[in-house]
Amino acid sequence: MRRSTTCPAALALGLALLAAGCGKTEAPPATAFDTPPAGAPAAATPATPAGDPDSAEVKAENMIADCMKKKGFRYVPHPLSFESGEQISRYAGMLYVLEPADQVRAFRAKYGFGGYSRLVYPNDPAVTVAAPDPSKNPNNGIRDALDPAQQKAYDKALNGNMDAVKEGGKPPKNPEAGCGGEASLKFYGSGPSEDEQAANRREYAKFANDPAVVKAAQKYGDCLKGKGYEVKRAQPGWVEQEMFTTWSDKAMNGGPAGAAQATADAGGKGSPVSPAAAKAGLAKEIKAALDDLDCGTEYATIARTKYAKAVRAGGGVG
Repeated sequence: MRRSTTCPAALALGLALLAAGCGKTEAPPATAFDTPPAGAPAAATPATPAGDPDSAEVKAENMIADCMKKKGFRYVPHPLSFESGEQISRYAGMLYVLEPADQVRAFRAKYGFGGYSRLVYPNDPAVTVAAPDPSKNPNNGIRDALDPAQQKAYDKALNGNMDAVKEGGKPPKNPEAGCGGEASLKFYGSGPSEDEQAANRREYAKFANDPAVVKAAQKYGDCLKGKGYEVKRAQPGWVEQEMFTTWSDKAMNGGPAGAAQATADAGGKGSPVSPAAAKAGLAKEIKAALDDLDCGTEYATIARTKYAKAVRAGGGVG
């Protein structure tokens, strides 16, 4: 199987979610939906420029090019940005408790949990989750111009002997990472070891079992229930993702936004959703997102000030 994306960032993304938060976002073009509901403020959190020479993507791609050149092949550095959806994870997902409350509020006041806002702001990179287009990879043409034997050698130089693993085969006895794998390992790492994972679990357990955290989580859940929301588990690691999960499901699976978005993601055309309907859905979602933030203030403060490392490493539960 030949590597179609040619960038180790694709592999790294699976190893460390959001490790690549790159690509400075510019203001999206105006659309028919581009009026924030109910005076909601805009949230702007610029990230690293996609072409930043200090970004992991650029360094990894340059390393691949140098490595391939030494092996007799041409390779064009082709850094890809995986920032799409990064802000949703930071400000709407369960790890929002680690972010400054004012930044979370600014995001949620415009985008809610990132559900209906995908229809209201269809071109906004803060909520648009886009996959790289392999057809735009300049290295595909370079490889295609080679004869079959050279293509095989090119693939081995780039991917080592790990293609069999990608196709569901057994790992080779003497694995070779190739230029792509070596660059990925250097700039993205191989993930935590088993011992590190065990240590992370122990640290997270301290957070989840801290009486102050348990009490704050219950208070968080009771507050949401008092506002009319359903809370299934008011426990550390669960309560902070209850609302996000509920509204993500509501927008993406049960509501009109979900029907349209699902078919759009598949490359088709979904049932049209009027600007008014999309904005109405987002307005309700924004209220829920801000209620969630207000109810979780004490819980988030403890998590952020006392257990940030444990929460980030443990990633919660579920």
